[in-house]
Amino acid sequence: MAQTTDQWTTEKLLDWMTQSLESHEVDSPRVLAEMLLTEVYGGNRIDLYANAQRVATSDEREQLRTLIARAMKHEPVQYILGKSLFFGHEFLVNQSTLIPRSCTEVLVMQAIEHCKNLIHTPRIADIGTGSGCIGLTLAKQLKDVSVTLTDISTDALTLAQKNAEILGVSELLTFAQGDGLEPLTGPFDVLCSNPPYIPSSEMDELAPNVKNWEPDLALHGGKDGLDVIRPLLEQSHKYLSENGCLLVEVSPSITAEIKALLTSISTLQDGVILKDQFGDERFLRVYKS
Repeated sequence: MAQTTDQWTTEKLLDWMTQSLESHEVDSPRVLAEMLLTEVYGGNRIDLYANAQRVATSDEREQLRTLIARAMKHEPVQYILGKSLFFGHEFLVNQSTLIPRSCTEVLVMQAIEHCKNLIHTPRIADIGTGSGCIGLTLAKQLKDVSVTLTDISTDALTLAQKNAEILGVSELLTFAQGDGLEPLTGPFDVLCSNPPYIPSSEMDELAPNVKNWEPDLALHGGKDGLDVIRPLLEQSHKYLSENGCLLVEVSPSITAEIKALLTSISTLQDGVILKDQFGDERFLRVYKS
């Protein structure tokens, strides 16, 4: 920023930020520039255009330099800002967990639909909860529910607990540290999970903002992508109530393998692969036999 202070209007800052991000091949550079400038200024993104000639202070320009430097290294904006939206709620995020994604909202909606048919208080387990976005959203939406959230990472559970306090649902929750199904005591009406499912062969193909920043522990599903999903399918019947539902987010590239695996598991039935809002095969829904 070599120009004089009075030249750094909102309009010129947005142009400079967008060009800087474009030069480093960062996705959606204009939107990202708007988000970062809004973080520094406060208000809403529309305010940037309503006050296009507002001049940034030296402190604001220094903050922007720091944020842009991080963004040009492909650090996800959610980590830069420390927050992410999911199902209309804001969640704290950090590098101990995956960033909540809108496609996962389909899993939440499926769980809600299943619980609507129950005549008792639903019991739900969110396995590998990360930021807590799935389990906490279900607690927030259903209200009369008991949700157990598990994760192998203590840092992830700490973050999920903070998000629970912010959403005001802590009294509906139980937190348990452990691997997969191990920390659970059933039965549950719904088991849901967004587990690591990227096959080894696809890890290097991930976008830099994912591969270089999001935790490998939450991404890599082993050679075939099924290291965590396989035991979920094989053992979930032990933790599900009668007609209980298992919902798992998966990679579209491994749905054929999942369907083949299901044919060998007699404890589950009526398995289907559901699509996300982008038309990708993204979720497994199956019931206890």
